[in-house]
Amino acid sequence: MPASHNRRSYAPNAARNTVPNVLVTLVSGIVLVGVLLFLTRDVFSQLIFLSQSENPMRNVAIFAVIWLIAIASLKAVLTARRTAVHVFWNLFFTLVVLAHLSLLLTLTDNLTLFDIRRMWIERGEAGAALFFYWSELLLPLLIAAAFSLSLFRIRTWLLSRYRPSSSCVAAGLPGLVTGILAVMVVMKGPAAAQGQAGIYTLPSLFSVILYEQVVDERPERRPVTTKAGKPLISNVIVVMDESVSGDFFGQDTDYSLVPSLKAHADAVINYGVATSAHNCSSYSNAVLRWGVVPGAFEQALRVPTIWQYSQASGYTSTYIDAQKPPGTLANFMNIDELSFINQVKQFNVGQIERHQAFMRIDFDIVDHLVPLVADDKPDFIYINKLGVHFPYEGKYPASSTRFQPAMALFEPIGHSDRQALINSYKNAIAWNVDGFFERLLSRIDLDNTVVIYTSDHGQDLLEEGKGLLTHCNRNSGSAYQGMVPMMVLTRHPQLRQRFESSLAENRHQLSHFNVFPTVLEILGYDHNFVKQHYGDAMFYPVERIGKFYTSELFLPEHAQHDYEWKSVPQLTPSRLMPGALVSQHAD
Repeated sequence: MPASHNRRSYAPNAARNTVPNVLVTLVSGIVLVGVLLFLTRDVFSQLIFLSQSENPMRNVAIFAVIWLIAIASLKAVLTARRTAVHVFWNLFFTLVVLAHLSLLLTLTDNLTLFDIRRMWIERGEAGAALFFYWSELLLPLLIAAAFSLSLFRIRTWLLSRYRPSSSCVAAGLPGLVTGILAVMVVMKGPAAAQGQAGIYTLPSLFSVILYEQVVDERPERRPVTTKAGKPLISNVIVVMDESVSGDFFGQDTDYSLVPSLKAHADAVINYGVATSAHNCSSYSNAVLRWGVVPGAFEQALRVPTIWQYSQASGYTSTYIDAQKPPGTLANFMNIDELSFINQVKQFNVGQIERHQAFMRIDFDIVDHLVPLVADDKPDFIYINKLGVHFPYEGKYPASSTRFQPAMALFEPIGHSDRQALINSYKNAIAWNVDGFFERLLSRIDLDNTVVIYTSDHGQDLLEEGKGLLTHCNRNSGSAYQGMVPMMVLTRHPQLRQRFESSLAENRHQLSHFNVFPTVLEILGYDHNFVKQHYGDAMFYPVERIGKFYTSELFLPEHAQHDYEWKSVPQLTPSRLMPGALVSQHAD
């Protein structure tokens, strides 16, 4: 009797168990398809574009074939005979979904090759980005986990109905799709990957970046062929600060955040708010070091660097980098460029928020400057300050919180109140920038030294309402991302007079592109040579450029050259002084 009873009850129990299994499989299929479609939102627009191209039949057919291979590869992974093959690609696709969705939430725009290339260049800031944007990982993390579980569930369902696929085919097809898309991007440009399966777009773009690292080498730089005359001053220092917006500093002649400048007003020549060359750190630094001229970026990797010019004029060159630990290079610096520099100073300090040594690293720069400036030899010094790069909290002691309410330590920007964000930014400037200048002006003899100070870019403090990037934003970057301070510090009478002679005309008119020619003339190079090859120095009235670039400037040879820029209106509201305009003199 018991055995007979079990046989009679099996069919109803199986039916009851089938219902939830079907529902789970259905939900898994919806998750899988939904994620794929969301990551490939431009598939239909790309089809329309291809159907209107010169050879629509061929282009649409190629597009469809690649899609079919992508679908076949996904099916092969789901039905792979060996579980290890499925697990590997499941984890790979899950990480792709997590990264892709996180970037979409942060950028609020489709990913492009420039986004991936820019993140590769700035990969050293990954830790800081994680602290500042961690809240944007939460939803993608949940979706990626659901996506991974859905793949496992659909695999079970498929294997119950279909024969397993070859493990070799399952292992190789995803790599084939990624390779096809990468080759198309290299040959046809970044638009070639648009509309293709989203789980392969990000890996293919990253593959292109790796290809560029291997294949595209920098050409050899030309030597300095012109002779320098007598230098205007013994010590030349260029200070490139990090993430200091011009409206919080450059237009404020009362120096409310940096009072040490007001205490030493006799040494300060404030040109107000200038325009950065780019809204990404690496590009702006390259412009100042390489003498890049707007519209002639193809020559940027071939022309002599500022180090070559300084050595040719008899100066000893020093590079001080407070942003990276010893042996780590950033801002397009490489071994070839280092060969032109006499000495490099980096600080072996861990990047730990609110750690005393980390918060005071820019102050230690001055300790290194003192003996350089005090010796008898002429010195050219280029400084990358740590500055106030996000996250702003942790860049100053809690006891130095002048403006409240402020953000909490490790509070993500996505959950921050805008006023708290601005206050934290002001606190960071008040601690870091004022502390740096207080030490510099009290310990460095400016009688025979000139300091040109600016920042790499400004900051977007949630002005645009689109995306969460504070800078380096490709499409929606606000004008504030390109607004930086520009000032000169010296007590050398003749040189100070030359700078002051152009102050009235050049206040709020300069850009990063004026720094390199200014340095060359200080080093003793002929004005006509400098103007012909590099443009106007700050000694003369300049024509306002009033724009900063937001796209790639130094593209590999296989890439397309399409430079994008954003204007900086002269009448832009100040965020430090509400109601004021940054292009007007403060009262």
